Amino acid sequence: MEMHRTCQIFASAHSLDELNSLLFDYFNAQNIHSFAITYYHRHTKTGNRLIYDWVSPALKIWHQYYLEQGYADIDRTLEYSEKSLLPVFWNVSEQLASAKNKREQRIRQESLDYGLDVGLSIPVYGPQGDFIVLVLHQKQKENGLANWQEKQYEWMIIAAIYFQQLRHFMAHEAVKDVPLTQREMQCLELTSQGLRLEAIAKILEVSRRTVNFHLQNANRKLGVNNKYMAIIRWQEQQ
Repeated sequence: MEMHRTCQIFASAHSLDELNSLLFDYFNAQNIHSFAITYYHRHTKTGNRLIYDWVSPALKIWHQYYLEQGYADIDRTLEYSEKSLLPVFWNVSEQLASAKNKREQRIRQESLDYGLDVGLSIPVYGPQGDFIVLVLHQKQKENGLANWQEKQYEWMIIAAIYFQQLRHFMAHEAVKDVPLTQREMQCLELTSQGLRLEAIAKILEVSRRTVNFHLQNANRKLGVNNKYMAIIRWQEQQ
């Protein structure tokens, strides 16, 4: 019952700031103070694939340094997480011992110098090949990841709800940032009435190709991959 209530609270968040605050409080209550969310488009290689990131205050300095150094491009644990459907547990000392080159040795040694001990990377995948990785860090002399095997399934659910809400809030922000054109709204409105491309093209006195072009643009701006989802998202904004 408690887990059900927690999920309801996350799913009822009214803003991205509230969502992040809930995540912070949730893990702090479990004695996990250092964690980060990174949201990637299809893969973790190259910084321009990073769509969004958020980090707890206790990890902020290290997280920012990690991104500035481009460590995501060489982090084999992150790469492995990208290919896994289950959480990946890692130990920094073991990572250092198995490092393949000097740059990888550097990232592991710097992790130890910062005080990191072990961690758990939890991937969650979206419908368009996008995904997030929730990384929970345990510093030396901490025990937040003790018995992680028993807690990982609950954390996976929390990460999945967070991702669902994150995509929702980001899509709504995209609507605010890039408003639909009059023609795009006309195409969505007529589609919502059950009209096909041919009928819409005739009403608007344009080609079927032009109608499809406007609908595709609306999909992109609304952060969805088909016209029916676009209609739902657009109507939510009215």
